[in-house]
Amino acid sequence: MPAPKTSVTQAQEVYRPVLLRGLTALGYAAISIFWFGADQKVLSYSTAGLLVLTGVFMWQYASVNSAPVKARGLYAFGAGIMLMAGITMLFASTPAMVAYLAAAGLIAAGIAEIAIFVKYRAVFPPYRNQLISGAVAVLVGAALLFAGGMDIHGVLGLIGGSAIVFAVFELIAAFGHRHDSRKKEVTAEND
Repeated sequence: MPAPKTSVTQAQEVYRPVLLRGLTALGYAAISIFWFGADQKVLSYSTAGLLVLTGVFMWQYASVNSAPVKARGLYAFGAGIMLMAGITMLFASTPAMVAYLAAAGLIAAGIAEIAIFVKYRAVFPPYRNQLISGAVAVLVGAALLFAGGMDIHGVLGLIGGSAIVFAVFELIAAFGHRHDSRKKEVTAEND
């Protein structure tokens, strides 16, 4: 049985949140690479921004009209934990606190995304991408659980390194959705 294809409508609906999620990760990756004098505030605020924006875009992705309604509760759980970890991160005063809060948000969201992949990828083909994003989130979250002894640059680098992987994957997926969303337009021009 061939894998279900993403419809034009589905691709049009998910393109924006997937693209914005990838750009958010890319922005964090740039901060982690190019901000040489990063201090605790930079670590806390940038990581809070990453988690909050990722949670918002996860929810936007899950709430598109063509997505299965049953999947929204699980996605809302993952996105909600990510948002709460991000908001709490604003008050983090040590690299260890940032690492543990980020781990909680990433692991919860990653498990939710893997569960979404397992249960709903046949019903909603864009969810096929959730395996990679969920796995990256869980792996980085697990690594952050052991990062309590790292300094600011270590935690920033660990999260930033995963953000690079995540940004590349999400941006490729976004442009794939953009390509799929134009199939209707190309077909209409050829008629």
